[in-house]
Amino acid sequence: MEENTNATATEATNDVQTKAEPTAKVDEKPTTHSANAEEQLQQLMVENAKLKRAMDKASSEAADYKKKYNATLSEQEKASIEKAEEQARRDERLAELEREVSVHKFTEQFLDLGYDKESAIAAATAQVDGDIDTLFKLQKKIIDEKILAKEQELIKDIPRAKTGVYASMTRDQIMAIPDREERRKAMAENWELFDN
Repeated sequence: MEENTNATATEATNDVQTKAEPTAKVDEKPTTHSANAEEQLQQLMVENAKLKRAMDKASSEAADYKKKYNATLSEQEKASIEKAEEQARRDERLAELEREVSVHKFTEQFLDLGYDKESAIAAATAQVDGDIDTLFKLQKKIIDEKILAKEQELIKDIPRAKTGVYASMTRDQIMAIPDREERRKAMAENWELFDN
């Protein structure tokens, strides 16, 4: 009988909640979104804390196992491990130095090809690292700069076509013009005759 009473009470409570929900939901819509976000944030923070504790525990256990392992090693085994670690550090340092030497060597070669210092270092580093895309981009940039400089040099050396009333006059003819304003115009059109 108590079960029936509890079931009836639960159903009545559910009915009341169901009837009350539409108005509550309308009023709670703006806060529901922020509440969900806060709940998700809280869950993420809890998960983060769990992961941090697990990492700390794993690190601690690893350190303990290393201590136990080192305690079981003989002096000869400890010495060989230290020697191997020292050799690994030397090998790593040697690789770094070889890379630096290669970058320096290639930098000098790129400088000889006409690269500016910054581009030469970047190209040398790209070549040593095997970054072909960067190397080709730098080479294209340098080639484009050289072509532009050559074009500008050629344009500068192209003689200008003389057009105008006074274009075919010599220096003496221009100086013989009696009107000062006309003589100034003729000199402006033939400035290369008076440049020296």
